[in-house]
Amino acid sequence: MLLRRFRPLLLRAWRLSLLVLAVAVIQKRQPSGMQSIAVERVRDFFPSADSLEDADGFQIVKDASGIALGQVMQTAPESDDIIGYSGSTNTLIALDRNRRILGLRVLRSGDTTDHLAEVIRHREFFGQFYQKKAADLAAMQPQAVSGATLTSSAIAEGVLRRMGKSATKSLRFPQELTLEEVTKLEPKAKALRGEAPRWEVLDEKQNVIAIAIRTAPASDGVVGYKGPSDSLLLLDAEGKTLRSMALRKTYDTEAYTAYVTGDPAFLKTFDGMTMEAIAGIDFDQAGVEGVSGATQTSWGVAEGVRVRAQAFLNEKADSAAWWQRIRWRWQDAGHLAVILSALVMAFTRLRGIAWCRHAHHALLVVYGGFVSGEMLSQGLMAGWAACGVPWRNAIGLVALAALALLGPVFTSKQLYCHHICPHGALQQLLAKRLRWQWSPSKRLDGLLSTLPFVLLLAVFVSVVWAVGLDLNQVEPFDAYLFRVAGIASLVIALVGLVGSLVTPLAYCRFGCPTGALFKMLRFTGSSDRLGTRDWLALAALVTAFFV
Repeated sequence: MLLRRFRPLLLRAWRLSLLVLAVAVIQKRQPSGMQSIAVERVRDFFPSADSLEDADGFQIVKDASGIALGQVMQTAPESDDIIGYSGSTNTLIALDRNRRILGLRVLRSGDTTDHLAEVIRHREFFGQFYQKKAADLAAMQPQAVSGATLTSSAIAEGVLRRMGKSATKSLRFPQELTLEEVTKLEPKAKALRGEAPRWEVLDEKQNVIAIAIRTAPASDGVVGYKGPSDSLLLLDAEGKTLRSMALRKTYDTEAYTAYVTGDPAFLKTFDGMTMEAIAGIDFDQAGVEGVSGATQTSWGVAEGVRVRAQAFLNEKADSAAWWQRIRWRWQDAGHLAVILSALVMAFTRLRGIAWCRHAHHALLVVYGGFVSGEMLSQGLMAGWAACGVPWRNAIGLVALAALALLGPVFTSKQLYCHHICPHGALQQLLAKRLRWQWSPSKRLDGLLSTLPFVLLLAVFVSVVWAVGLDLNQVEPFDAYLFRVAGIASLVIALVGLVGSLVTPLAYCRFGCPTGALFKMLRFTGSSDRLGTRDWLALAALVTAFFV
């Protein structure tokens, strides 16, 4: 009696546990971090490259004589947590001797092949980084690729992060900040707390009286007359306003440096300004003038402060609360509206009114299919399982997935399949439009109904054992994005829609592995119990975990 009472809860917990175990298995088998690359892969950028020499976080490219031609580095592992549409991307960055970008190459990507192909076809996307230094990237707002916005934005963010936006150590200025330096600007300083890139300045009572930061490594790519400079910036206790600054070390000439340090007015240029104001300052409009006799050197120092202010604001954004780090898109608002409309249709009598139902289906097809083009698929969900969920960049899409996965468990309704999926909605609009209808026999219906689960198992095997199956080509959802759709997805979409004319929801019933996943999670009421699919799923997961 007790078991029967708690069986619904146990079944729900069991099926959610299977889903969690599947994610754990997939993550366990996924490659991450930097890859080993052969010298042949960099000869497009360095034709005379003969060898690669490992350094601290990058590789030096050398010719046969041992002369350094430049260097290459990978965005991974720093970019492993930056999720595009369905996964992260590891990009190779090639730099010349002056640390200017020569080009980019995608080494590995967990994103969908169609979206990645769309990005690679747009050579101008990669071209916008050409000849840029770290200092140039600090103020850069890369242009994404239309039709593959999330994928291209993630690649760009990985490049920006790897090129110094989140760097904490400077190879050009390795000297750590000391208390003696800070005391010259703040005599009450008695101790420093923290580590690069931000220190709290404490008085004798251990109260925070200021924040100390240095411009390196953000300013390492800003060259004055002969080289970059590193400055100490002292902010107020809240880290909002610059109180004072001092030049720590520079690669410029001693004579020009003396002009700068001997001009107190120049070193007070930014005093009293907020970090937001410094980050967005236009030197000409603000009337900021260089030091006479050392114009380029003083410009390099000032530009280094501006670049560091931008990096400082980015660091604050990265450390903000999770809800403050969400990047809202217009698609997210659309997805939330679709979720609301789906709940209304599922739990009110409106679903019984034909014109309301048809209008809702038409809205799903137009917006969800052809306008946003963001639908749940095996390629998407496998990528998320392997790389993580892009809640910061696509919160609306994540909300759709949460509803799709948890809805069948707690409401016994296929909310996504019946009330959200654009391809399912289009099939419902086409249902019974022809007089002649075909209905398979009970035995054939049972056999055909197992096909989605067979496909789901094939997807799992492909992901775990890296078989190489293109998951976007086993489902029709990319067909709604004509520019990125492959032939296979277009064919599957057309065949499924034609089939739905003579057999309602033909593709949903006999071909959709994503729908099969949601159906496995569904609790169907008091008669629900463990079945063959539950045990087969467990067997597949255990085998994958230990083999």
